[in-house]
Amino acid sequence: MRALLLFFSWQEKTSFRLYLRQLQGGRKLEKQISRTLIIINMKDTEIEDEEKLLSSEQVASYRIVLPKKVFRNRFTWSCYEIYRSLTFRIWLLLWLSLIAWWEISAVWIYPFIAFVLLFLGVISLPAIQISCGKCAISKQLIQFSKEIIENTPGTHADDWDAIAVNLNSYMYENKLWKTEYLFFDGSHCQEAFRTTILEPFSLKKDDDAKLKSFGDSVPYIEKALEFYFAEVNKEWEPSLSTTNSTDAQLPREIYRFKLTWVFKRIFRLRSLLLALFHSVFIFAKWNWGLLFRVLYLGGIFFIMVMQDFQNMVGAWMKMEHKKQFLSTIINEQDIGAKGWDKIAKIMNRYLFEQKAWRNEEYFFDGIDCQRFFEGNFVSLLSCKKTSSNVSLDVELWPYIRQAQSSCSDEHLV
Repeated sequence: MRALLLFFSWQEKTSFRLYLRQLQGGRKLEKQISRTLIIINMKDTEIEDEEKLLSSEQVASYRIVLPKKVFRNRFTWSCYEIYRSLTFRIWLLLWLSLIAWWEISAVWIYPFIAFVLLFLGVISLPAIQISCGKCAISKQLIQFSKEIIENTPGTHADDWDAIAVNLNSYMYENKLWKTEYLFFDGSHCQEAFRTTILEPFSLKKDDDAKLKSFGDSVPYIEKALEFYFAEVNKEWEPSLSTTNSTDAQLPREIYRFKLTWVFKRIFRLRSLLLALFHSVFIFAKWNWGLLFRVLYLGGIFFIMVMQDFQNMVGAWMKMEHKKQFLSTIINEQDIGAKGWDKIAKIMNRYLFEQKAWRNEEYFFDGIDCQRFFEGNFVSLLSCKKTSSNVSLDVELWPYIRQAQSSCSDEHLV
């Protein structure tokens, strides 16, 4: 009986041990399955994180903002760009080396060279920076044209903000520019378009040999200019303004002589301060002769008079002002002496209402208005090369020709 009990007890223990082994094996299997699932989840999580990382990199390009929203003004932006340039680092290394060598050798020539190098750096670094920017832009004409085709900007500077942001991002992400702030704002981008694409291509488009300088970008530029001029034509009609000038008077009717009107324009607060500055500057140099002082002041006064007498400065006019001026000439039926007087009255009133001029006396009479048109608009049609100082206003050439044609037709009649 005792042997039987021992047998059943041994069998029960054996069954329990087998159960424990199965249970432990199941737990091991469960742990293995859990580990496998964890590994799979980790891999899925890594894939999702990589996808999120890629999307964040794509979003990062759109997070780049214009420098005008980051820096106080163009000067601080320009200083930052110069500081990040390789040219500045080379110049700084040379200058510090000269300073260190001066401290060691104590020879008088080294401080002189260091001063000259410092002066040349202050003068040349901004110019080198501008030149490098133009060179970088000129190598990406295809991408520039693609952005214009996609965004279809017009003549307003705000239309170019999106293009400036996209190009800043493109140039920085592709390591074509050292910072993400190549263009300061939309107007900067628009000016780059004007000097690198619009004006050079418009002047060379009739010469196949000269077009070769644009390489493979020619079809893209042609398409971009097509979209741009289409947008300019859309803006032409809405931008025109109807100005009532029936009660307006020309300065010729108010002042007895044109010289009196010129003196009034010259002798205002800003001009008096400028004349005072030149007077103090010239008479502080006692080693200069009296004749030289008189000639110097006379030359300054003559330049001020001639600028106002001929209304030679037309670069300050915005694009909408130029459009209004040309449309006024085109719509004028009698373009003779009376017609130019009427145009002068309309523009005097318009420029004053638009706060583009301080009074209604910009043009003295119709003759002055006609000379302004011929000197600042008609002369652009005969330009053979671009200029960084004066815009060629290529988008206005069709309207300039139309205004010139209306003047010629009326003259023939």
